[in-house]
Amino acid sequence: MVVTRRLLLVVASTLTLVLTSAAPMVALTKEAKPSPLTSGNLVRLKDMAVNGNTSKGAIAAVGWQEGSKPGKLYLGFSVDGGKDYRNNKGNLRKYRVAGEPALGMGLAICSGRVWAASGYHFSSDKAGDSDVLVISRTIGGGAAQARMTDPSKDRRVRSLSMSCAGSKYIAVAWLNHNGNKATAQVMIRSNDTLGETPSFKKIYNLGLAEFKSGIDVAATSNSVAVAFVRDGNLQLKRFDVDAAANAVDAHPRATVAWKDVKYPRLGARSKRLVVAYTDSGKVRVKMSRDQGATFSKAKTIVSTGGPRNPSKAWSIDVAGDRLVATAGAYSKTSSKVTPQRLTSSTFGENWSKRSFGNIGTRKAALMKKKNKDVLLIEAWHNNAPKGFADTLRARYEVK
Repeated sequence: MVVTRRLLLVVASTLTLVLTSAAPMVALTKEAKPSPLTSGNLVRLKDMAVNGNTSKGAIAAVGWQEGSKPGKLYLGFSVDGGKDYRNNKGNLRKYRVAGEPALGMGLAICSGRVWAASGYHFSSDKAGDSDVLVISRTIGGGAAQARMTDPSKDRRVRSLSMSCAGSKYIAVAWLNHNGNKATAQVMIRSNDTLGETPSFKKIYNLGLAEFKSGIDVAATSNSVAVAFVRDGNLQLKRFDVDAAANAVDAHPRATVAWKDVKYPRLGARSKRLVVAYTDSGKVRVKMSRDQGATFSKAKTIVSTGGPRNPSKAWSIDVAGDRLVATAGAYSKTSSKVTPQRLTSSTFGENWSKRSFGNIGTRKAALMKKKNKDVLLIEAWHNNAPKGFADTLRARYEVK
């Protein structure tokens, strides 16, 4: 029998500070009741993205996979900060990103459009090959797509991530898997109309990478950061983006090479860059106020887990002094993974934690709106009882 899951999306309201006798904690105000959006088989969360300051509204997008692996990829989005994921006709904004077989998914929002990248096997590809497929979708529903990798070369795209560098560039990072080895690559491209010749596009080869630890990318208006692991050491590469000159630094600078690291995750906004990673089975975080030139000492935010059964960060995001991370905390006692949401209002000096039931992978992001409110948005899938269809749900925080 098939074990099914539920995928839910939560939008939480402005973060408020609650003072206690110990460390400051971040509390969330009243949450609206979850509302069902769609249902299907084997729904699994893949990625989410938010942008609260676009010409088309405060956009929240979530991407998921349906069906047995590799399955089909979909995205849904809201233009009112997560209150409603339906269009003016009352229909869910649900769009297919890629059919089977699709491998990996990354989302980003800029220029009033929702962008999605996936690893996709075209019918013209050789057996085992897969390309980077990028789709852009307007709020009105119009879409364009383009293959970003060279079909004349061997490519097996896996572990894909995506981010917007301001309003003019997109960045897609992936691992090109070949047997027991993988190569880290990142494409930085002007977000001209897909299918047309872009004003700027380049794919950078970042060298060998460990396949199991994955890859992540986070960008601001003038920088792109890429994190992956090589020989047990974190590799963090930076690119400088000059939108006015339509130029990108062609020689990424190695910022750090921390030892004994796995599963890196990135968050970036303005000059702030945060890295969550696994070290000795525990989840730690380092923070930078200068786009990664220097970092704070590591803070342990998940203390359970060990080398053989590590805890893992699933996501991290930053907005000013506020941070939110999600992680799977491994318990040696129960031999289970507990999803956790970890928040800080002091740029990582103090953290509060909330644990959840057996609900699968969880991700979170911070949406900064035009009125300066910061909204916490979460998505996750549940491990539903056998025989039940997966249900996509959404809810938002009521101020």
